Amino acid sequence: MDSEQKHLTIDELQIGMFVVEIDISWLKSPFMFHRRAIKSKKDIMLLKRSGVKKLTIDLKKSLFDSIAEREQPPSEEYSETANAESDAIETAAEVNSVVDTQSIKPELNENSLNNPCVALDEEMSRATILKQQTEQAFNEINECARQNKVIPIKKVQPLIDETITSLLRNSQALLTLMHLKRYEKKLFAHSFSVMTLALTMGIKQGIGEEDLKDLGLAALLHDLGWAQLPLNLFGKPKKYTDNEKKVVYQHQKIANILVGKSHLISDSIRSMMMKHHERLDGSGYPEGLQENLLDTLDRILILTDYYDETIHGLLDGPGLIPSEALRVFYKEAVQNKLDKLLVESLIKLLGIYPLTSAVELTTGEKGIVVEVNRDKPLVPVVRLMYAADGHPLVSPQLIDLEKDEQKRHIKTIVDSVDEKNDPQHLLMVDEI
Repeated sequence: MDSEQKHLTIDELQIGMFVVEIDISWLKSPFMFHRRAIKSKKDIMLLKRSGVKKLTIDLKKSLFDSIAEREQPPSEEYSETANAESDAIETAAEVNSVVDTQSIKPELNENSLNNPCVALDEEMSRATILKQQTEQAFNEINECARQNKVIPIKKVQPLIDETITSLLRNSQALLTLMHLKRYEKKLFAHSFSVMTLALTMGIKQGIGEEDLKDLGLAALLHDLGWAQLPLNLFGKPKKYTDNEKKVVYQHQKIANILVGKSHLISDSIRSMMMKHHERLDGSGYPEGLQENLLDTLDRILILTDYYDETIHGLLDGPGLIPSEALRVFYKEAVQNKLDKLLVESLIKLLGIYPLTSAVELTTGEKGIVVEVNRDKPLVPVVRLMYAADGHPLVSPQLIDLEKDEQKRHIKTIVDSVDEKNDPQHLLMVDEI
């Protein structure tokens, strides 16, 4: 073992220590990566709750000054109530620092998108809280829609701003959240993911700030009409009957009526929402519009809505793995159903091996893509879950293929649904 590393029990773990390995699977870990600094008592508590008993720290990276300040044991008077209050205060402080702090605000351009200024695991914490806050606002909007009330748009506008900022700090955090497996076909999860990807594509295309915010709002609300339709039809795994089609095809028109009640929603936003199921060759619905009537913002929303539907099985069949979805999209772009330049841009954005893709290396090891290298898409960061002999690793390994001393590279993408490829279900990412 490296002389700079030390084995500890969970009870010996302290604030300031830099963890490099824990004794549970990544999927059971409360954090995106096992390698991270312990920043608060809450971090230790989460690791304990996840079942961690032993771990390894990097002595060189650990901040022992921070540890020394906290080494005094709590007095006997420090009750469970005080602990609970401390955790609540700490959590509230974390929420405020994650979502409200604007100390790191990169410029709105593709360069910021391609060069993250915040580590992925740090931004993942921000992104997770942001998604939770957006869900609360979305549910309130949905309830207003069900009751035919005016939509409270002001509640989501600051969250769209923060989504843009998060993408500029490190876009792979939110893009990872959108690729997680969903066991329930929730309307919010789809809407939030479409907003995330649409805003990312908008930034990549150099869309101006005001148009970008309009795109984000249109993406978040594009399926609002479902608030007044039977949700058992949303993401139905089988083809719709003719009668069901008549019902489902009304959701854009219903949404248009609902958002029309708010003076804060412009005609351009309403227009985008109405067009998200159109196709460039006129084969879409509800109007069968052709490419001359679909501008760049329309085309981004069409593509990103279709992508999320495809990978999460919201159409009339099972979901496709991201790489296969991109392959299908390229074929449809050649057929002029989708914008070819935007599809190519999406492929460059997500990479040849998109986030959460299950892959097999040339060594026979298998793992999950956890970070895309946009400059060198063939060498992403992979979390290895299976050894070359097919046995699960006791402690998953994080490998940056660009810097890998063993010169391993990806041999193929594997289907994580196949029991032969993933007998322990370690390649199916459903939570972070």
